[in-house]
Amino acid sequence: MIKKFSIFNFQFSISARQAGFTILESIVAIFILSLSIAGAFTAVQQGLSQAIMAKDEVKAYYLAQEAIEIIRNKRDANQLAKINAGSSNTWLYGITQDLADPCYFGKVCRTDAVSQSFTYCGSTWGSCSVLNQNATTFLYAYTSGAGWSASRFRREIQIESVSATEIAVTVRISWTKGLISKEFKAKTHLFNWI
Repeated sequence: MIKKFSIFNFQFSISARQAGFTILESIVAIFILSLSIAGAFTAVQQGLSQAIMAKDEVKAYYLAQEAIEIIRNKRDANQLAKINAGSSNTWLYGITQDLADPCYFGKVCRTDAVSQSFTYCGSTWGSCSVLNQNATTFLYAYTSGAGWSASRFRREIQIESVSATEIAVTVRISWTKGLISKEFKAKTHLFNWI
């Protein structure tokens, strides 16, 4: 027995009252989609901005630590010269032994990792020049010339006398990113270990 199949022809009709409603729905859907995409882009942009700020903070930390290590190295070299060679210099020679030294108590000074030198800047924070960075080695120093260009970072040091055998070293790193000024300070105490 064979059955015949019949095909029904359905026709949809849209009344004049409903004709514009689908266009309005499409516009609302596109608007909501645009808002969600804009929100995602904003979140990504803020994440990248925070990553750049975090990178600068890490650099500032290491620049401050480098300055402390340079001072610690100078102190240790003075101590070893006194022990091995019988030097008459104190443990603070070349740093803050007397008023003529560049980092004497209360002065603001800077140090250079390349030349291992100390230079007087002034009596207040913000008086030192910015560090330069080498394009090949990525070192930071106050060296100028071919391959060196100004960075955003300013490194300053101030030393306080705590006692005859102790000093407090404060290193301030400051920089700007666009309109935002940032600052990082590190403080440590060094002792006369002889």
